[in-house]
Amino acid sequence: MRPGNSPLHALSEKVRRGEPIPRTLRAILSAATPVTRFGMWLRLSKPRVRVPAQVISFGNLTVGGTGKTPAVIERARAEIAAGRRVAVLTRGYGGRESRSPIVGEPDTSIPLNWQVFGDEPALIARKVPSAVIVRGSDRIAAAQLAIERYGCNVLLLDDGFQYVRLERDENVVLIDATNPFGNGRLLPRGILREPVSALRRASHIMITHCDLASDLDRLLENLREICPDKPIRRTHHAPTGLWRPSDGSFLPLSAIRGQEVAVVCGIGNPDVFIKTVELLGAKISANRIFPDHHPYQPGDIPKASLLITTEKDAIRMNVPAENVLALCVELQDYV
Repeated sequence: MRPGNSPLHALSEKVRRGEPIPRTLRAILSAATPVTRFGMWLRLSKPRVRVPAQVISFGNLTVGGTGKTPAVIERARAEIAAGRRVAVLTRGYGGRESRSPIVGEPDTSIPLNWQVFGDEPALIARKVPSAVIVRGSDRIAAAQLAIERYGCNVLLLDDGFQYVRLERDENVVLIDATNPFGNGRLLPRGILREPVSALRRASHIMITHCDLASDLDRLLENLREICPDKPIRRTHHAPTGLWRPSDGSFLPLSAIRGQEVAVVCGIGNPDVFIKTVELLGAKISANRIFPDHHPYQPGDIPKASLLITTEKDAIRMNVPAENVLALCVELQDYV
């Protein structure tokens, strides 16, 4: 069941899945596409700014649901392990609006306030505490602040493929293998932010959720036709354990095998999460699906002996009950 659905969310879900919608509505959405295209053309036509640091962008060709956050976490950990000073530059969707960049200080025991920074930056800060988190719509100002105040020499640009003002050294594009391009149409009629040909701007491509793909070989063939010279990495989001946010403890994945559970999530691609929980052997008795970045209220959480959610969702629940477990995942290569 999907009680979190507003009419707009229900429509966006149909568009994401490529399901039929009324003809009049199709025409209205298609008519709005040139506006979206003009905005991107305008951004591409403006000069770019280079800053004195290595800039690595992680972005999507589509709207949400590709699993960028684990990819950013993986790269941030690798750069820090190599002795570099890392900042993550983010818009912080779902956080409080602010004209000036807001900084999440590194190496602090105080969790980042998701209502200020957004849920994804708060999750990154929890899993990579040594990273500087800078939230702001002006990523150039955020980059300059990270360099000048914190001496950062590696900047990870979160959701940066369409933020072309900031010059980058690497341009990583993530593609969800379970729904690579939606219905093949541009926003708002489809989920594509740009035509598929825009992949040629990428330095390399990362395919996520390869373990759940229905036709991975065909997707690889399509990508090699579009951009034959781009390196392609195949990955999956491997479950690693269960986090109980009420006390910070961790449980093995076997704790839900054979157990009856309810599933709650508000993420870009809920189908992938539900399928993952099923593959872990849990018996899903109910699910509640909300829009991405949904701010949870007490009435949103169903009564159940065990409730499974994502780490990102658990952060937005503020004070989750003891029966709430968040599924932890890490990005791993898919062979």
